[in-house]
Amino acid sequence: MFQYVLIWCFLVLMTAQSDAPEFLLTPLIRNVTEGDNVTLECPARGNPAPAISWHTNNDTLSTTENQTTLLIIGVSQSKNYSCTATNRNGTILQTFNVNVKKKSATFTNQSKTACPLEFIPKRVVEKYGASLSVICRPTTTSAEPDIIGWEAPIGLWNLNMPDNKSATWNVEKFEDWTFEPFCFGTFSDRQCSVTLPITLYKTPDTVSISVQNHSGPLQEGRRYTLQCDVFDVAPLAALTLSWLWKGEIIQTHTYDDHLTKTPENVSSTWEITAFRNYSNDMITCLTILDLKQDGPSQQVNASTAFQVIVHYAPEFLLTPLIRNVTEGDNVTLECPARGNPAPAISWHTNNDTLSTTENQTTLLIIGVSQSKNYSCTATNRHGTILQTFNVNVKKTSTSTTTTATFMNQPTACPLEFIPKRVVEKYGASLSVICRPTTTSAEPDIIGWEAPIGLWNLNMPDNKSATWNVEKFEDWTFEPVCFGTFSDHQCSVTLPITLYKTPDTVSISVQNHSGPLQEGRRYTLQCDVFNVAPLAALTVSWLWKGEIIQTHTYDDHLTKTPENVSSTWEITAFKNYSNDMITCLTILDLKQDGPSQQVNASTAFQVIVHYAPKFTDEYDSVEVVTGGNVSFGCSAEGNPPPEVKCNYPVAINARATTRGRQHTVSITRATSANGGIYNCVATNEVGTATWQTTLTITPLDHTTGVNYYLILVVILVIIIIMILCYYFCTKKHGRYSLISARNNDVPLHNL
Repeated sequence: MFQYVLIWCFLVLMTAQSDAPEFLLTPLIRNVTEGDNVTLECPARGNPAPAISWHTNNDTLSTTENQTTLLIIGVSQSKNYSCTATNRNGTILQTFNVNVKKKSATFTNQSKTACPLEFIPKRVVEKYGASLSVICRPTTTSAEPDIIGWEAPIGLWNLNMPDNKSATWNVEKFEDWTFEPFCFGTFSDRQCSVTLPITLYKTPDTVSISVQNHSGPLQEGRRYTLQCDVFDVAPLAALTLSWLWKGEIIQTHTYDDHLTKTPENVSSTWEITAFRNYSNDMITCLTILDLKQDGPSQQVNASTAFQVIVHYAPEFLLTPLIRNVTEGDNVTLECPARGNPAPAISWHTNNDTLSTTENQTTLLIIGVSQSKNYSCTATNRHGTILQTFNVNVKKTSTSTTTTATFMNQPTACPLEFIPKRVVEKYGASLSVICRPTTTSAEPDIIGWEAPIGLWNLNMPDNKSATWNVEKFEDWTFEPVCFGTFSDHQCSVTLPITLYKTPDTVSISVQNHSGPLQEGRRYTLQCDVFNVAPLAALTVSWLWKGEIIQTHTYDDHLTKTPENVSSTWEITAFKNYSNDMITCLTILDLKQDGPSQQVNASTAFQVIVHYAPKFTDEYDSVEVVTGGNVSFGCSAEGNPPPEVKCNYPVAINARATTRGRQHTVSITRATSANGGIYNCVATNEVGTATWQTTLTITPLDHTTGVNYYLILVVILVIIIIMILCYYFCTKKHGRYSLISARNNDVPLHNL
């Protein structure tokens, strides 16, 4: 009998090592929108491992064996889904309530990122009125649609042969600022669509500078507000407006917060205090439409240069001296003055005005005879100033009568040009008048010495002559105008400056082609071809809307066109990728020529290649036996790296790759899944490695098992004690004998 008890105890102990199933997560009520994808998870544990099955409306769903996750694609109605976990120790069930909210759309559609359609190009950035051609196709051959097409009332679309699995939308002239067409696809299980992002741009109609509430020249010392008006430009979010002065950007205005797509007018202001040294400076308003890597190169527009004219009162350039001379000497007095407008100069002595030529700054006194004070007056509309020269004459022993004569400097020929000097584009037509500076100094004969072009005397007095050239193409020739006067003959040379804007402006990398490599130093070179004159040229490097380097050629005095280069050194960093660098040339011909001639190179797009680097790194991952775990790695690099992983092979391990993200998912982990997982990311620049250790820890049943064992042991001990007591009392009880006469009382154990 005792041996049967031991067998029973053994069976009880064996039964204590088994577990009925239990769920690891609590089911939730899922509120979703019609067409969404829904994932339900039903992890369970037990010993033996429970079998998982899914049901809905009393129907068993077709899933893989022991599938703990159920993916429902494009839910259409509310349902209850049940998950059952079963092993030999029992069966448990939990229910998921999926409540579906209907959409107004006529078909169910996944979120935009989940619809397996893509565009070529991915997005459109084009000039307003340009033609468009965009292909819509499935992202992979494994997800080809049954039907594909475009929803676009503008333009035409057609299916592409031979398989009709892609469609092309064409527009001959796209002029709708806000319209965005979408491409739809009908697949075996759903229909979805994706919208094509379109950005139209338009360069400004005009860019101009004015002075707020003012016209005409500025007055020294006063403060003015300059305003740059940009008309009809889009999109504003891509616009940078910069003020360019003396080859440098002094103020920049961006419009990142303007999200409108249609053309608008914008203004930018800059305050300036007028100083005389600003006179004849050129200020330009520069607009840049930077459409980033998706669009064309930067679109640069410049205003007509605003010439700063500052008016100020006259001032003398020399201090008058006391002149001690001997009777009969010649004396020269100089009274140079400046101002804007140029001051009128007059000479006086003893309150008498001396007869001199207009604005004569030098007075020559022939054979002085007596001491006198001579005064010089400089006058313009902003004021009058006066300075006095003291001429002290020492008498000689010989009495000589002298006469004071006033005359011009010997170098001055009384002829002038209209215009005073010529600054014209190479090949332009010219027309210049030569005439006497005053009516009191008219020549007897006047004419031109010019083998190029034709000249003629001007009626009615024949006292001036005009030289005409239909097409002037001589870089060094300067014609001469001559005049024959009653007492002399003289001539003046016409200064001519021809200019030519560059044929091309381009950027390249010295001794290198293709993308840059991170960490290396490169020399960028801006080549400017066939430009003149170099002395007027400024080459500037424009990066991120700022001028970072400027090169001038003031010491180049040649007049003919030349090729020049400017270099800029750069160390390549990954965050420079897709930046745009522009080489800007400015021909500043000052006040005698036209406005600044601005030319920009095609924007140079910086592409930096760099070695891969893992962004998500785990030294170790831990999961309990029977649990689910997902972990992975993501690598960045340029070009995008290829990621390959090595790990223990198991039927419950699944690897997925999306872009540069590699993920390993393990369901119902066992000890076979433990170990080291390695990933290697490789591109043409280099290789990076990633490693993590997956540790499988057993379920902590120690407390429960010990509790069961203690109860079983106590139960066994109690049963053994009862059995032992029972058998022992049968063999060793105390008995009493009574008289046999008492037949009613049997023998019994006391």
